[in-house]
Amino acid sequence: MARQLARGIGSFFKECDCAKPARCPHSYAIRFRDALGKQREESGYERQDDAIERLTVIYADKKSTAPSVAEARRELGQQTVEEYAKQWRPRQRKMTEYSTGEHVDSSINVHIVPRLGSRKLNSVTPIVVEHFLDELETDKVGRGNQVNIFRTLRARNTIMGEAS
Repeated sequence: MARQLARGIGSFFKECDCAKPARCPHSYAIRFRDALGKQREESGYERQDDAIERLTVIYADKKSTAPSVAEARRELGQQTVEEYAKQWRPRQRKMTEYSTGEHVDSSINVHIVPRLGSRKLNSVTPIVVEHFLDELETDKVGRGNQVNIFRTLRARNTIMGEAS
């Protein structure tokens, strides 16, 4: 059952049916409304404090975001990762060195798009990124390459104004 925090912040809960949910090993999920009033959920928080902290950050961000910015983010969030990558890459003027651009293109085309390309940008949560990195490790992608792939993915988030 969902437990409510202060009005407007959202709620955190466990989706399990354990007899003592406070002591079970299942992770917490949070439910909140984004800046445009759309209900959203995120899961995978190990501790109650982590879930509450995330809700607090979301609430503070929502209160400090102008409605026009929220609308632009919502529209951008409806694009898939693949669509956004096709638009994002040509705008990266600072990657003028041939090898840097080649490595970024490789990260996008070989690793990011095949695994995340069909996802909407607004559905790429920290848990999704964690699973993505786990898949890279399972596929025996080297640690240095994983770091470069993550940097490419993170650069996309920085441009959108999201924290990662």
